[in-house]
Amino acid sequence: MSSPSLALAWQNSAQHAPTLWDVANIFEYATSHFAAIRESLDKSRVSCTPHYREQFVQHLVWEADRFVFPFINMCAINNTQPCLPEYLKQIVKMLTSWQVGALDNPNLFHEFATHHFDTSGDLMVRYRNVQIYQYTWWKNRFDLMPFEVPDRITMREVLLLCNTHMQQTPAAHILMLDIHRHAVGPDPLLNNLRVIRDDLKDLGTKLEDWLADKIKDGSTTFRRNDQPRRSSG
Repeated sequence: MSSPSLALAWQNSAQHAPTLWDVANIFEYATSHFAAIRESLDKSRVSCTPHYREQFVQHLVWEADRFVFPFINMCAINNTQPCLPEYLKQIVKMLTSWQVGALDNPNLFHEFATHHFDTSGDLMVRYRNVQIYQYTWWKNRFDLMPFEVPDRITMREVLLLCNTHMQQTPAAHILMLDIHRHAVGPDPLLNNLRVIRDDLKDLGTKLEDWLADKIKDGSTTFRRNDQPRRSSG
């Protein structure tokens, strides 16, 4: 069964109408990009001068404006919950705080450079890191060069970038979350209440699973601790 298209103003456009599956892949692609940027920043020996930080933030915002926020907007227009991987949620939170003025450029750089970034295990599995990326500004001395990334990237090119990226991964869609489309009605307030209801239901399910796991772990620990007492008795 094909994934439903995100119906925007595509009727008069020759571009490919993205599906929910496409958008989920794009979010994985963006997650991998931001993880690669953070890994490169951690390894960098370049002095983080004020100019370097300003240029870094400019490029970071460019990444989000091309590969994240347009597709979150598409989901919002169609009353669909964006399926953001957990790491990408952290990045979106930072950039949203910057957009509304809660963070300035130096603070956004500090947040990105110091936020929790788990490097244990296989980064390909955890963050979808691959060997080959496009628009790898972070691998160059971007602070010494003009800002030379494209103003716009077409949907066709974004999908091509995602397909090229996914072909480098041995197992697809590990980071992908369930996609939820909420009921749509004429009343915006009622629509928001439906979203809240569905999210609370999802949270309740997750809490139930978490409690079940904790009870299971506790029972296992209790049995292990009880065995020596029985043996000694």
